[in-house]
Amino acid sequence: MDITLENYEQKRKEIVEANSNLLGIVMRKKEVKLDGYLTKLKKEFLDSYGGKVPYDIPVLTDEKLRESRLYKFCSNLPKGADLHVHDMSLLPVKELIGLLCECKEFCINTDRKSYDLIVTDVKNDVPKGYMRVCDAVENGFYTHKDLINNWTVAGAESSGMNIWDYFEELFNRHAVLSNNMTFALRYYDYTFRYYCKKNIMHVEIHMMLTDSIDESADYLRVVRKAYYNVKKDYPFFTVRIIGAGVKADNSNIELTKKCFLNTTYVKEIVKDESNPENTTDFVIGFDLVNEEDTSLPLHSFAPMLLKAKRQFPDMKLYIHGGESLDAQNENLIDAYLLGVSRVGHGLNLYRYPDLHARYVKKEICLEVCPISNQALGYAKDIRNHPITEYLRSGLPLALCSDDPTYMENETLTDDFFAGIVGWNLSVADIKQLCINSIMYSGLSTDEKSKSLRAYNKMWNEFLDGVLEN
Repeated sequence: MDITLENYEQKRKEIVEANSNLLGIVMRKKEVKLDGYLTKLKKEFLDSYGGKVPYDIPVLTDEKLRESRLYKFCSNLPKGADLHVHDMSLLPVKELIGLLCECKEFCINTDRKSYDLIVTDVKNDVPKGYMRVCDAVENGFYTHKDLINNWTVAGAESSGMNIWDYFEELFNRHAVLSNNMTFALRYYDYTFRYYCKKNIMHVEIHMMLTDSIDESADYLRVVRKAYYNVKKDYPFFTVRIIGAGVKADNSNIELTKKCFLNTTYVKEIVKDESNPENTTDFVIGFDLVNEEDTSLPLHSFAPMLLKAKRQFPDMKLYIHGGESLDAQNENLIDAYLLGVSRVGHGLNLYRYPDLHARYVKKEICLEVCPISNQALGYAKDIRNHPITEYLRSGLPLALCSDDPTYMENETLTDDFFAGIVGWNLSVADIKQLCINSIMYSGLSTDEKSKSLRAYNKMWNEFLDGVLEN
């Protein structure tokens, strides 16, 4: 290639454009226009911070960031599916506070240390040392800022605790939420409607089924009832459940086995019957969770999972793997050998070039959770996240939220915002990530086709709405 002074700028422009779409997707004319508008929003956002973008993406604490036109663009964006989100941490904390204020039975500790919740009958007196959440918020005993700082990772720095210890303590503070069947119906109905309003079409909830088999089935029927209620108003919406066990240490092996057996049982008896002509699975697979660098390696669970797969061949695996900075973490190797359908996070896949190529060849989708990875210290600077290299390699990816209650201002909105700001995603990249989230979901082939048609309709309406305004 002969580069001259006359053609230098043109050749440079060609190379920039060729590398602007990480996925290399061709955009339609309207999408090109939308991409131009998105570029303006990126610049506008950058300029508002004096040219220095806050790559730590402090969505929980920076109101200026959330009021930007770029953030509102992400909020309105049709997002496809959220394939990686955990039970009872689906709802952003500001929404959870509002819901708890409506539920008079919930009380909060007033010691200004633990901030834990308990349940009392509304007819009974409140136990000493507690106050009803509604009263605590209404009279200003606890402000929204107090609760956000003590119910999210925003308070981790001042706590003096290790981030993962603090993170797990947040689940303990809200443990009572998952033990209340009456609240569960209200919670999931509210949450699913919130997801629909945020243009999330499908959600796959990773849920530990630790109670008895019958109690686990009853709980899932409550979740399914809420799903059916919401589907009447939002026909495009779908929900699936992924059972989960803990891979923490040897003392939890029996609990993990119990969770797996519960998952296999409820998979057969609790179905999605929203379409009477085509009953499908409501429970689609199994996961293993916990902080990887302090847990048993996935290799330790291989015998159990291989035996289980022989006994239950229809049970798919959607396992956390590679959520680690440890150069010796080999969980992604075992995930591959175990035949996973998707992997949660997959951050350190870049350490294994041959394995990376195998993931691409088998089309194993990674559930990428940028805000979670940032909050827990795996990618504090979003720009350094390995996702851009994964995208270029042809590895299928889907953006996911992980634990919105403790990390996000808006479910999935924050993750798309982080991707657009930190990775300079184009409109083509965004659209393909959303389509991936549907294509690599646990829905049946027919359900995927319906969901994709609904997504394309939603996308075109979004496209026209932005360009017209």
